[in-house]
Amino acid sequence: MKNSAKKVNEENYQPHFVSQAFKVIMGQAEKSSDHAEDPPSSLLNGLEFEIDLMTLVQLPASRLKQTVRFYVEVLELTLSYPERPIESNTFVQTLPKMGPSLHIIESTDSEFRHLHGMVNGNLEAYLAFYAKSLVHLHERLLQAGAEIVMEPSDGFMSFFDPEGHLIGAYERADSEIYDRFESNITGFRHVQMYVADLVRTATFFERTLGCERVISDEDAIYMAVKGSDENQPMIRLIHTGDQPNLQPMHWILDGRPKHALELHSKNIGVLKERVLENGGVVKEDLEFTSCGGYLKFYTPDGHYIWVNQDRRYCGY
Repeated sequence: MKNSAKKVNEENYQPHFVSQAFKVIMGQAEKSSDHAEDPPSSLLNGLEFEIDLMTLVQLPASRLKQTVRFYVEVLELTLSYPERPIESNTFVQTLPKMGPSLHIIESTDSEFRHLHGMVNGNLEAYLAFYAKSLVHLHERLLQAGAEIVMEPSDGFMSFFDPEGHLIGAYERADSEIYDRFESNITGFRHVQMYVADLVRTATFFERTLGCERVISDEDAIYMAVKGSDENQPMIRLIHTGDQPNLQPMHWILDGRPKHALELHSKNIGVLKERVLENGGVVKEDLEFTSCGGYLKFYTPDGHYIWVNQDRRYCGY
């Protein structure tokens, strides 16, 4: 357990605030200024603090329009807001939407980075989808000239998107949910988090966020949102050893860390205290605006995560 958040570069701890421009895009702009509103009189709203949803998975893009076209035209996801121009960021989703959206965010070349990494000599994908048919997906990837890393075998394949992000895909066997989608991609299977100590990090997710272990082996533990809505992805904790520079689950955007994963809780006031009690790091105050609240924290391994509290749970 020698590795800790302190081992991550200090630049990765700088706060990242929600810009006014981004709030305008999301239809969440404040009426008078960029400053967050005062928090509700009581943060302890009496509701459960455990994570109940994964709301967003995010990826950086240096060629935003080309990358969005790939996810829409090749992977056959759909634009969440087709009426909006593809500028600075875009949301895509399954059809129909069930589970988190994928948020693709434009980054400068100097700040862009891949979220996948090397583990024991093997390249490991950060993001993995479920698909109805890998044969269909494989054909579309070949037609688009995408680089296939692992050919379909035993229900799995992997490939690079136009940004060079390594993406995994698993064939979905549960026909009950399979038949409810028009899109071949039927949701996220997991996002990957690199950790120095599997048991320590799994315990943090259990005690702090209320997640549960669903699959465990020597090299990885899968954590799931307990009792969550349908089609929620897992977080795959993968052991990388006691490395001094652990691959973070975020990147730098406009000089500040940008989270790759956003979760939801009904009570971020209590959740903040749980994070601190269990070895997490909170460098920013809770932020409350007219659209809800945000807790921004680092796990014991130094991964930067946001937790949203919907406005209906904030007492407005």
